[in-house]
Amino acid sequence: MAATLFMVRATITKDQEAAFNKWYDEEHVPQVLRYNGAISGRRYKRIMGEDKYDYMALYEFKNEETFKEFQASGHLRELRAEYDKYFGTVSDRAGTGWVQVFP
Repeated sequence: MAATLFMVRATITKDQEAAFNKWYDEEHVPQVLRYNGAISGRRYKRIMGEDKYDYMALYEFKNEETFKEFQASGHLRELRAEYDKYFGTVSDRAGTGWVQVFP
């Protein structure tokens, strides 16, 4: 089974950036990683190129089946609701899934 990545890109208003980063690092990523089959989570900030999104989170799941289960789970619904509660009016986000094809 190939590893599967969940990429979430986000914007955040400058006045909420510090709170966003603290919450994402200390609360949100650890909550995602509690899901059985979530292997790792990392965050990145864009340093070059034109893009609407300034931040990216990459989560690795053990396989595509686990990723699809996560997408349909109550766990993800709760995570999205919490995100919207804190940052829904000051952030846009987009998520995409990727499965490893090589090697």
